[in-house]
Amino acid sequence: MKSRRVFLLSLIFLLFLFLFPNYLLGAGNEGAIFLIDYAKVKVKRDGKRTTLIHQKIKITGEKGRKFAELRIPFDSERQKVKLIKGITITSSGKTLKVSQKDIKIVTPAELTEYTALYPGIKTMSVSFPGVTTGSIIEYKYIVNTFKPLIKNHFWDGFYFQSTEPFSLSRYELQIPKNMKMKIKEKGVKLKEKKEKSGYKIYIWEKKNVPAIIEEILMPPLREFIPKVYVSTFHSWEEIGKWFFNLSKECATYNEEIEKLVEELSKGKSKKEKISSIYHHVCKKIRYVGLEMGIHGFKPHNATDVFRLKYGDCKDKANLMRTMLKIAGIKSYICLINTEGKIAEEIPFPGQFNHAIIAIPEEEGFMFLDPTSEVFSFPDLPPSDQNRYTLIASPNPLLAKTPLLPPERNSRKRIIHAKIDEEGKLQAKVEVIPEGIFEASMREGFRYLKEIERKRTLARELNRLIPGTSLISFEIRGLENLSEQLVENYEFSNDFFGIKVKDRIIFR
Repeated sequence: MKSRRVFLLSLIFLLFLFLFPNYLLGAGNEGAIFLIDYAKVKVKRDGKRTTLIHQKIKITGEKGRKFAELRIPFDSERQKVKLIKGITITSSGKTLKVSQKDIKIVTPAELTEYTALYPGIKTMSVSFPGVTTGSIIEYKYIVNTFKPLIKNHFWDGFYFQSTEPFSLSRYELQIPKNMKMKIKEKGVKLKEKKEKSGYKIYIWEKKNVPAIIEEILMPPLREFIPKVYVSTFHSWEEIGKWFFNLSKECATYNEEIEKLVEELSKGKSKKEKISSIYHHVCKKIRYVGLEMGIHGFKPHNATDVFRLKYGDCKDKANLMRTMLKIAGIKSYICLINTEGKIAEEIPFPGQFNHAIIAIPEEEGFMFLDPTSEVFSFPDLPPSDQNRYTLIASPNPLLAKTPLLPPERNSRKRIIHAKIDEEGKLQAKVEVIPEGIFEASMREGFRYLKEIERKRTLARELNRLIPGTSLISFEIRGLENLSEQLVENYEFSNDFFGIKVKDRIIFR
């Protein structure tokens, strides 16, 4: 699960536009061409597998030099990685081999402080020598998964197009002859199927695939590019039961958690209890976006997350579920994809990238996302809305989250303005935002110092009305999700109107 993953407030702030001219169509230079993009996966009956990756990349521009650094993430508790070939062919034709000193196994820098919960997450870092425009980088490596996430099951996905052009993109899959598997193809057809030494071999291939030119607010690439999904799961219910059983043992708690829940719940209605617990988990437990290995699905124990005060989406959802359980409120962890649609016809866990909470109601469910630090109860972030979610309960259900009505997202301004006979403007403004606007304001202001908040507002006022002076500024409810956020400010402008004889002319 990838948390957030796309931040929810992107609906408010426009994305940058990155242009990727299409080399194969003669439209320019992307910086690199994938001469070979190849993956070969061999699966055993118990779900163990070996994956061979072979890529050959020609550097055609400055931007392509980023490929001189290869990063291979893996879970050392379940996987081993071995580089079997690594070379640079310079523009003059000289071959430079990757040496042992160019290869390092490291803990990703952003995760160093979180090794208490994620000790096995590693990255093989490979630096290719002598890479310049005109060079060719070629490498092969093997990932040996000796401990599958789910025993006797396998799933995978392969994409045949990206933001760089591919001369050859090829996916080869070998599975035991008697293993049953579902296949979902889009934009690509099976090229070859054969049997050899007790294995069925499937091959998909595309040639001369152009680069994707990214556009503002375009859907995720995986929604429309050629791809193939494969899975040994036969139903979403099967996955839901697996995840329910995997996560139910993680709802451990101690006296400290019990005491806190009692404090948060005392004298409150069911709805108030849910709100209080939700706000606590949102604000007091730090979100860490890490989704690899078994803990890409299995939450850590609630007691550990509560003690360390951090966790990823499943960890925070599991802690909230545990606290609700102590308060006598039933809830379930849900798997969801915040970045796009899922292929309903081919069930496999890899289509999800996030976890939220579902609370049964008389009709349907209440959905909450405890990873959010800026959305008040009971608002659901936009990237969680109108999405298929797998509710992991004793009777799993693939359901859709609600699409909240427009009136839930509003911004009310109350303005008292006075213009004197000289054209001077003095105004008091109160802003009461709700939904996405309240979350946006919280996100925009919460990390700023008081002086920075005033400067931000003053700049915006002067953009609208040049020459404006900010007199006072106050914002309430910024840190407390249970309190309505309200912004109050006062400003003046000495030249809002220009007096001409007995009249005032406005710009």
